[in-house]
Amino acid sequence: MRRILAMAAATGLALAANAAGAQVDPLLAQERAAARMEIEALRQQQMAEAREAQAAHDRAATAQTLRALQAQGASAGRPYRPPPVQALPERGDPSAGLSLGLGELDRLTDARLARSNEVLRAIKPASER
Repeated sequence: MRRILAMAAATGLALAANAAGAQVDPLLAQERAAARMEIEALRQQQMAEAREAQAAHDRAATAQTLRALQAQGASAGRPYRPPPVQALPERGDPSAGLSLGLGELDRLTDARLARSNEVLRAIKPASER
């Protein structure tokens, strides 16, 4: 891959050295443009390969972490369980939303809307400053 990229770069440099001739000869200008396109295609391919390699590395690291967690749970005699979900302070218990009635949801929505409106009213427009 690097050899191809080096050859394409060398071709591009050789064509760039003939810049004076490229202004006169349309065929040479076309060849230079083709060489630039080839270099760009090779650069894009190299970037794609680097992204694929990084993704493979990330997958391997994730798998290794999961294996370590599972082994840790197996040594303790029970399977690994993630920690419980922490409740968000503003919204309360995450399971509470499932048991609330529609009236309670309406009341909470109205209360939140009223707080938002108070904040918006407190902001003074630039013309009043």
